[in-house]
Amino acid sequence: MRLRIMAHYAGSFFIACLVIVVINFFYMRSYVYQEANLYHFTPEETMDLVTHNISLKEEHTFDVSPTLAAHLNNEAIGLQLINKQFEEVFRYNDPVGAMHVYSPNTLISLYENNTVTTFVETVLLNDTPYTVLLFYSPEQVKRTLYTSDVKKVSAAYNIYWLLGMNLFVLLMISYIYTYSISRPIHRITHRIVELSKGDYRIHEAGNGIYSVVEKAMNQLGLQLKASKKAHEEAESHREEWISNLSHDIKTPLTSMMGYGELLGDACEELTEETRAHYKQVIVEKGAYIETLLDDLNLTTRLKHSNTLLRCERVNLIKEIKSNLIDVLNSPQFVNQEHTVAFTHTDDFVLVELDRQLFKRALLNLVYNSFLHNEAPVSVNVHVDSRDAQWVAIDIDDNGVGVSDQERDQIFTRYYRGTHTQAKSEGSGLGMAIAKDIVNAHKGRIRAEKSPRGGLKITIDLRRIQSNETLS
Repeated sequence: MRLRIMAHYAGSFFIACLVIVVINFFYMRSYVYQEANLYHFTPEETMDLVTHNISLKEEHTFDVSPTLAAHLNNEAIGLQLINKQFEEVFRYNDPVGAMHVYSPNTLISLYENNTVTTFVETVLLNDTPYTVLLFYSPEQVKRTLYTSDVKKVSAAYNIYWLLGMNLFVLLMISYIYTYSISRPIHRITHRIVELSKGDYRIHEAGNGIYSVVEKAMNQLGLQLKASKKAHEEAESHREEWISNLSHDIKTPLTSMMGYGELLGDACEELTEETRAHYKQVIVEKGAYIETLLDDLNLTTRLKHSNTLLRCERVNLIKEIKSNLIDVLNSPQFVNQEHTVAFTHTDDFVLVELDRQLFKRALLNLVYNSFLHNEAPVSVNVHVDSRDAQWVAIDIDDNGVGVSDQERDQIFTRYYRGTHTQAKSEGSGLGMAIAKDIVNAHKGRIRAEKSPRGGLKITIDLRRIQSNETLS
């Protein structure tokens, strides 16, 4: 993988550099060295003006036209004319380095003068030949003379050696560049492959521009690891729940089948009272199975439906009082020694909820305290409405409580606790249903240890900020 990444980036970088070199080569060759004539300056324009704009009078004096004078002044060019005897006959703009009399050697030495750049050319004025000397400042036109050994220059500028050297440099730069780029990319791709195979180990992140990505990959690994663990636990709980539910259904079914066979037999020994008892057992077992299936259906609907609630505005205090009265009058606990106390900070707390589902959640939580603790059990229900946005409902008991590990799992749909003191029939969905109902109301629910030693469940519901009264 890393070699493919390096090859990809190295090839791209090498091609880009090669294109830049080729573009620069043709640009320098076609424009700089040929079209622009940067290194081949000739004063043709000035010489042409001198030839046509300077005249020789009869008095052997020279007259410069305004056109030539303006050109020489604007370009700061010095002009000097010398005759066949190398003597000065005319000058203009007082050229720097100009002499009145020259010799062949002094004329040659002008080409080596660094303070002025001189051009020499012969012109005819009235059929008389004169030598024209043009003097340029080195800041305008600069001449550089050098000599070279042709063989050495040819060897130094060998096209194959230059091409090979440049290719080697390009390859080295490409390798260094792509190696530094491919290292973090290789780590990231390798990390992705590891995550896809279920390897969630944490790797040390680099310090480059990809450090944020590598840290995010580590965080993703932690999340995937936690998600995998949660999934495995949920699957284990689901299998355990299915096993328990199957057992809970199988037991009453066996009783129903047995009593049904007894009722079906034409046994005259069965009294009418006995037959009525058998029928009652079958009805009770059937109702129990129906409750199990209803619980399963309800928790599934709460999990996947947003239109299940039929909410209305109610006084929460009045609603809870009515529900707790139903608990106290329940035939299941009327002969027990359990007690229920209800306290609240305000007499009127307006909330919006589904009355039937809220009652189901509240009763599930209260019954849970009774079912999983030995009698007598004291349950306190307290409503704290001092917060302007939320109202808290606390349900705590003085039972045996649950361990910290189980406390984190009691609302899990496929979890059944181990703290039950006695065998009791139930689907194991009561706490999960209560949580799903609270969540459907956009509320919050949590469990903690009660100050009284048992379990404390807290439900938070949003209050309605309204001055409206209930009818």
